[in-house]
Amino acid sequence: MAPKDEDELVDMMFTATHERHPTFIRYPRGPAEGVPIKDQPKLIEIGKAEIVQSFSNSGGRKVVLFPLGNMMNLGRKVAAQLATEGYDVAVINPRFAKPLDAGATEFFARAAELVVTFEDHVLMGGYGSAVLELFDEKRVTTPVLRIGWPDQFIEHGTSVDDLRKKYGLTVENIISKVKAEFPESTAVQRRRDLAIA
Repeated sequence: MAPKDEDELVDMMFTATHERHPTFIRYPRGPAEGVPIKDQPKLIEIGKAEIVQSFSNSGGRKVVLFPLGNMMNLGRKVAAQLATEGYDVAVINPRFAKPLDAGATEFFARAAELVVTFEDHVLMGGYGSAVLELFDEKRVTTPVLRIGWPDQFIEHGTSVDDLRKKYGLTVENIISKVKAEFPESTAVQRRRDLAIA
């Protein structure tokens, strides 16, 4: 399990105490998101993702974001920016790297033109890799853009924000990568801009 904020962390810890087998919760160091924690935690269904934002069917290119754990804040910022640029964006909180919510992941992937996974760890063998394996098994052909850390030594002694900038885990870089997946959209927009000018 990977919580998006401290309130969900409490729910996951509460859920773990009700399980009859080992449970792993992954959360980052550093400050929390600052969200209020409810008085009574709730049980989370094992392997069930949370639909944070569904497609609006606005007519824009459909992109589904799967920001795992503490990447939700970054995912929301990316979703907001993409929406201002005409994309139709869904945001899913996966909650679980294992077991994956295969049903929700496949459903939104088949409805989208691009899937973007976010993870706060090395890409190789991570959450995005598990999504790719699921798509291979289910014959889902939607392209997948994986956002995460490279498989190399990441230096310490600097701020997490500085490291994210250095390794491209920023809103600007992710937006650029998403747009690169739709080169014809950029060309159409340029033609429209020229026509207006």
